[in-house]
Amino acid sequence: MAEIILGIPLEASMQNLNGYFTPRVIGGENTPEGYAPHMVAILIGDEVFQLIVCGGSLVKVDLVMTAAHCITEFQVQGVLMQSFHAVAGSNNWKTGGTKVYFQNYHIHPEWDPVHIKNDIGFLGLTKKLELGDHLQLAAMSSKFVGQEVSSVTGWGWIAQWSLTPFHLQILEVTTLSPEDCADRVREASTVMWPNAPHVDPTIEICTLHSTGSGLCYGDSGSALMSKETGTQIGIASWAFTCARGVPDMYVRISAFKDYIESIMEQY
Repeated sequence: MAEIILGIPLEASMQNLNGYFTPRVIGGENTPEGYAPHMVAILIGDEVFQLIVCGGSLVKVDLVMTAAHCITEFQVQGVLMQSFHAVAGSNNWKTGGTKVYFQNYHIHPEWDPVHIKNDIGFLGLTKKLELGDHLQLAAMSSKFVGQEVSSVTGWGWIAQWSLTPFHLQILEVTTLSPEDCADRVREASTVMWPNAPHVDPTIEICTLHSTGSGLCYGDSGSALMSKETGTQIGIASWAFTCARGVPDMYVRISAFKDYIESIMEQY
């Protein structure tokens, strides 16, 4: 059984009802209302025009975990953009949920934007959110994940050059073994992206569905959940391109257990 760091496993919660940098879930489907209550939409803009830029997961009532690049892209000289905010507690960010702004952030000290490694960060909220049927903390696992069935949820593009959906999408994917992941990425690199970052299976997880299904722009920072345990095992980080039948990359939660706990202890 996987060790739970904090939060409610996805199955239990249901009973209670940018380029490669910003990898919708293409090929997915609408989630039932109340599903994935840990998910947080991260947006930029005001009431006139808002753009969803990333996803995140609520890990404490005033703390969101996401990809590091989802934060660095929206700060200027160390200060977060004023219109950078989140919507939590609804699968439709346009019509429901609670809007909340960020007061601070944390970037992994070894975040490497060139090779896209250690792509994990946190956003502190300006207020504590009230948990309920549609808003719960993500449960995280410290178990090393090999090959298993998982799911990813996000508000990213649902097709190439499409608008982002208002409603949260879900796609069931398979996590690859470290060996299979490395082989597939190596093969794809020769054709699609000769200078693609190397894959480090000790700190990254690969997933694959099929051609026409996968991550796309706006899905970065979204949670990869184990179907077996209902716990978060990854954070959407980077992809070759949208749903081309090659692996998508995630931060491996278990590799950052100590860092995650060190940030959460501050809230």
